[in-house]
Amino acid sequence: MSDVNALVSNVAVSSRVRLARNINGYTFPVKAGAERLAEIIKPVYNELSKIGNFKLYLMKDKNSVEAHALKEEHLISADLIQNTTSGAAIISDDKTISVMVNEEDHIREQCLLRGFNLMAAYNNIDRIDDILSKKLSFAFDKELGYLTSCPTNVGAGMRASVMLFLPAITMNNSINAIINAVGKMGMTIRGVYGEGSDAEGYMYQVSNQVSLGLSEFDIIKNVEGTVLKICEAEQNARKQMLENDPYGVKDMVYRAYGILTSCIKINSAEFMKLIAYIKLGAALGLLRINDEHVLDELINKMQPANITLAAGRNLSANERDIYRADCCAKLLGELVDKKSIKR
Repeated sequence: MSDVNALVSNVAVSSRVRLARNINGYTFPVKAGAERLAEIIKPVYNELSKIGNFKLYLMKDKNSVEAHALKEEHLISADLIQNTTSGAAIISDDKTISVMVNEEDHIREQCLLRGFNLMAAYNNIDRIDDILSKKLSFAFDKELGYLTSCPTNVGAGMRASVMLFLPAITMNNSINAIINAVGKMGMTIRGVYGEGSDAEGYMYQVSNQVSLGLSEFDIIKNVEGTVLKICEAEQNARKQMLENDPYGVKDMVYRAYGILTSCIKINSAEFMKLIAYIKLGAALGLLRINDEHVLDELINKMQPANITLAAGRNLSANERDIYRADCCAKLLGELVDKKSIKR
């Protein structure tokens, strides 16, 4: 286990298991009427409220900033934001559990945990699924498994994914070869917000492509095995990078720290690039970070919608850039041990 921990350390950022479910007697959301779908929200929320502290978010009641802030925290999807008639999210206080109602499927349950914890994420969401299945009649076929809107989810109806920080294999241009190899193994690598999104800050989601004919444990085992191979490639590439150009790497990291702690304003794209260099510097031992989890949380907090919420008022793009720079300077000043910075 210690070898696995060393392999995934500073590479595996978070683990997520998502289950897609639909309810017998209801047409899939893409075809159903809004009033009919809205009936699903209450029983789901009532059941979850019995087992913990959950908050209900109705998309029709959320403005664009509030909705996008939830997306930036990986709690809801862009598709759910678009459903302002019957879309809803039911989210636990600690934000590890999020249940979307009337997105692509009637119900999408997810558990999101820090680090490399797919099995723990599955156990948590499986408990939620058991509770909901006792109240709701899920669409299930004895031969096919769970019936879903997208054919790739039919079967176990499960998507297991791990968010990976892959700067080294991106910089050495081996990422495309890895993406192609992973695809042949029934896996996929996507950007930070899933399908169609970019790998901002060198963040990639690795997940299974299909679930038909596979058990939940098969899926987890396959994803874990793929993730470990990618982590090994990234760790080796980091070592090679540092050996080939130690001064260049150190300059890149320290320049990033200097800019982020002294700039007057910074846009989201530049922030994501520079904060990635800070994360890489910490992984390589060039910077000592007091709490790496706080650094990952900072990335979410510095996204446009979350900045606007924190400010408590609408901000122009220029005002957001100024706010972001000020927050970065303060938080990085607290997170980074300045004694660890050595020329």
